[in-house]
Amino acid sequence: MGMTEYQIERQKISLKPCPFCGGEARLKKHQRLEQTWYVQCKDCGIRTANSVQPPYESWKTAMNYPVRLWNRRIEDGNNGL
Repeated sequence: MGMTEYQIERQKISLKPCPFCGGEARLKKHQRLEQTWYVQCKDCGIRTANSVQPPYESWKTAMNYPVRLWNRRIEDGNNGL
């Protein structure tokens, strides 16, 4: 399964498949906590920690952190952070 790609307000988001089951990943906005984002596998449900938008910074800052965490793979030699 390849990377999931979609756009949120003109920003391209690319997510690697789930490192545990190979399922499709989705970037999600927390339902109860404003400006809080995480990435979750559609199949097995594993997810990153919440990332909250810092004061006076763009929502893209909060959105990009879980994407980088999710896409991090040891075999890539890329720590993603």
